[in-house]
Amino acid sequence: MPDRPPLFADRAFQAVTALLIVNVAAFLVQEGTGPLWPAPVNWLLVIAVIVPALVLCRRVQTDPGSAPVVRRYWRTVEVGISLFVGVTGLRVLAEAGVAGWLLPASVVLHILGGVVLTWPLIGLPFSARDRTRMVGVWLDLGTLSAAAGLLVWHFAASALFADGRVTVPRVLAAATIMGAGLNGVYLAAKVVLAGVDSFARRGLYWIGASALIGGLGSAISFLHPHQPDGNLLLLVLPFAAFAAATGARTQVVDTAAGARSRRAPRGYSLMPYLAVAAVDALVLLHNVRGTGDGLLIDGVAVTLTALVVVRQLIAFRQNDALLARIGYEASHDMLTGLANRALFGERVTAAVTRSGPDEPFSVVLIDLDDFKTVNDTLGHATGDALLVHVAERMRANVRPVDTVARLGGDEFAILFEGAAGKDVERMLVRIAAALLEPALVDGRPLTARASFGVADGHRGDDAGDLLRRADIAMYEAKGRGEGGYERYRPEMETRGAERSRQAAALRTAITEDQLAVYFQPVVTLPDGRITGAEALVRWQHPVEGLLGPGAFIDTAEETGLIVPLGVWVLRAATREAATWPGEPTVSVNVSARQLREDGFPAVVAAALRDSGLPAHRLTVEITESVAVGGGATTENLQGLRDLGVRLSLDDFGTGASTLSLLASCPVDQIKLDRSFVPDGGSDAIADAVAQMARAFGLQTVAEGVETAEQAALMTRLGYERAQGFHFARPMSAADLRGRLGAATALSS
Repeated sequence: MPDRPPLFADRAFQAVTALLIVNVAAFLVQEGTGPLWPAPVNWLLVIAVIVPALVLCRRVQTDPGSAPVVRRYWRTVEVGISLFVGVTGLRVLAEAGVAGWLLPASVVLHILGGVVLTWPLIGLPFSARDRTRMVGVWLDLGTLSAAAGLLVWHFAASALFADGRVTVPRVLAAATIMGAGLNGVYLAAKVVLAGVDSFARRGLYWIGASALIGGLGSAISFLHPHQPDGNLLLLVLPFAAFAAATGARTQVVDTAAGARSRRAPRGYSLMPYLAVAAVDALVLLHNVRGTGDGLLIDGVAVTLTALVVVRQLIAFRQNDALLARIGYEASHDMLTGLANRALFGERVTAAVTRSGPDEPFSVVLIDLDDFKTVNDTLGHATGDALLVHVAERMRANVRPVDTVARLGGDEFAILFEGAAGKDVERMLVRIAAALLEPALVDGRPLTARASFGVADGHRGDDAGDLLRRADIAMYEAKGRGEGGYERYRPEMETRGAERSRQAAALRTAITEDQLAVYFQPVVTLPDGRITGAEALVRWQHPVEGLLGPGAFIDTAEETGLIVPLGVWVLRAATREAATWPGEPTVSVNVSARQLREDGFPAVVAAALRDSGLPAHRLTVEITESVAVGGGATTENLQGLRDLGVRLSLDDFGTGASTLSLLASCPVDQIKLDRSFVPDGGSDAIADAVAQMARAFGLQTVAEGVETAEQAALMTRLGYERAQGFHFARPMSAADLRGRLGAATALSS
């Protein structure tokens, strides 16, 4: 049952609490009336308190819900408390008069138990990480130590010298009391200042309290035995056990509730202020009673005041640094250190306000061309490193008065103050050339090509409208496919609106089934038998008629609609292929964006399940640039192979074709790009690809076969399959079904 750990902890804790009350009551009654029973009984009552506390600690260190580091910590606490069971057991025997050496042995075991319980608290790390914060921590500890030392001296150790005699045993005794007290305070402070992730912080507070009670109380009880029939340990040990039991119960309950220990960091600590308050109270007490150590008290009070003042100055410095960092993070991009969108907007607004007729300025929006390919193929870490490189190149090629910003993703912007026209164009040419210079990014030589959109600004312009114009111009430059820059012209508004209109229309086409799948047969060589078909999407536009992919795929890529479009084609192609007679395969092209989507194999599995098409009859075609990618792409490719889906390298030879790619990429087939199918020229590349495929045991397909001569040549080179206009043009699903049916009838 989920509530058993807290319920168990509550019952054990109730037992500790009840037995503590019995111990305290027995001690106080015997103070006034004398012994109620033989002395060993008092120590047996102490054991009765410690044992349930020990059981609670045992419950924590065996709790499977706790982190291993927590279980190891509480195992040490359990060992330490077990030693105190031994201490009280020896006290029982010593009080019974069994042997005289038992009392010294119990003291030795007592000290050993204290060391065992102290050790894990000493090992807790401080939450502060930077140097300034650590100085503050040590100042806090110094303040606490000074206050604790004074209080322990005044209320405990100084009594040893009340008669004015100073002897070595008394000095050692005072040092023991002072050391135990300071150690207890240090451990309690260490718990408060510790940086813990898995522990119940309140539980550690109680363990710190246990160490303080047990350490200081034990030292005082050894040196100031308190009769009747025992000493102060009859109170110290039960209270220390109660604090440990409370800590164990808190750990069990918080773990069962899933509570996290980490709290929001606080810019100050209450401990030094409490220490100062305690010393101030002692100063007042001295002034009222006129105690003999007034000079010492006043000296410590002055010292504490100085420490707290220094600590406060450090806190002010930390706050100033924090405010500066918050302000910087609010106005700058954390990856590149450039201005962010908010700061850039403020700078543009300021330029619009202060510029005059003779103070031109220009706003430039910049987009990296094909940057998503870097993320898709080399991973996001390399993509981020490339963005940092681009930011450095841009910053190095502008003037100090200009503002370079990263607006998000691979989109940048520059505000050129006091510059327009040819001056801006010269700087953009210089930036573009710098980006095209190869640079080592994560050990790879990479370049970046960018498209720039320029909008000239004038006093009184709207800052948002300037950014919109620069964005329109940038898309004009990007549409050329060759980088460079474009300056905003009013006629560009129409083309930008057209792009937005097409994106909206494509979104409607996907949701309202305006799309259709055509199929181009893949045949065997040399007999030309249809063995499968490649799925090709078409858009049955309500106004413009049937559109090929060239009319809308770029828009789909730019807007992210390629993902739902790809899913639509996959599901339509698998549904259609499931109706084909025989065992022909269907090939579906998958974009890099789709393969980057988490759970893409699950999307394919759902399409196969819903259509009833066996996995081995589906071939997923990917380009070489996708195949060399990492991260989610690699995981998704392996996930497809695990489904039993075949993988094909499409347009082979046009990308990063290497032997290592063929050796590492889990593909079954390569499709030679149509540009390498010989048409009266050299067949060296086609021959080399065929030989590589045979060496790796991969099936070969020749694309773009348009003549009988090309078909015969590809057969001689060893290609097993081909597709192209020589065999069939892309056709509707109904036409392909007819051809497959006719072929099946002839073969039977």
